[in-house]
Amino acid sequence: MPRRFPEWVNTEVIIKAIKMREEGILPKQLNLWIENLLEIEKNN
Repeated sequence: MPRRFPEWVNTEVIIKAIKMREEGILPKQLNLWIENLLEIEKNN
């Protein structure tokens, strides 16, 4: 099954997701999505 990505991304939604990620309250799947979308490297 091919991966599905949106053709466009709503900036307001992305900004909210980034803020939630910084606060540590973003659900795991959404956190993985935003990391992949923005090519964020994990700090382990």
